[in-house]
Amino acid sequence: MNRLKNHILPRGRRLSQVMRSKFGVSLDDFDRALNGDIQAAEKIGELARQGRLSQELAPKLAQAYLEIINGSEVYNKAIADILLQAGKSATAINKSASQVTLGQQKYNHERQESAQEFIIGTNAENIRHRYQMNYAQIKGYVDAHFTKVDQQTSFLEQSNRPEVKQLVADEAYQAKTINEALGKGKKARYDFIPQKDYLSGIRLRMAEIRSALGF
Repeated sequence: MNRLKNHILPRGRRLSQVMRSKFGVSLDDFDRALNGDIQAAEKIGELARQGRLSQELAPKLAQAYLEIINGSEVYNKAIADILLQAGKSATAINKSASQVTLGQQKYNHERQESAQEFIIGTNAENIRHRYQMNYAQIKGYVDAHFTKVDQQTSFLEQSNRPEVKQLVADEAYQAKTINEALGKGKKARYDFIPQKDYLSGIRLRMAEIRSALGF
């Protein structure tokens, strides 16, 4: 077969090896694609697509990571400052409260001793009652929350089934087209490969159901 003569490769074999090891492509792929090799063309096209996405998204992703890291640093430093100051302030407050308590106790002991037992009993009962009321309230809230989350999760799992099914079908279709190209070359008949569509006719209905359920 007559082909264009490559005058450059013999002088740049080392660079060609570097290109293959560093970037995953070679001049062999280039030549095969030029000569109608579908697999080589798809390989080059896929790497090019990834390259374009990297050029567009990598700087934004890097900036996002930097913002996350810097934000985490500032956030945690602020929390540390708050907690340190809280400890210092709590110590000062406790010291002042203790001094006031001791002074008041010295004044009130004789008057309070006769009523102390009643006061302690009353306070204990109030605490017990508040605890029981709060416990029942928080238990009911948590149980209701668990039920809601379980219902939402079950619904989302079902509503996502068509999308998951479509992903599997798309991968199977892609594999069949590649096998067709590898097996038959230029005589490949991609139109003989059926492509399943699990999403047509269901998206609108799913949207209606989600709206009705408040999702």
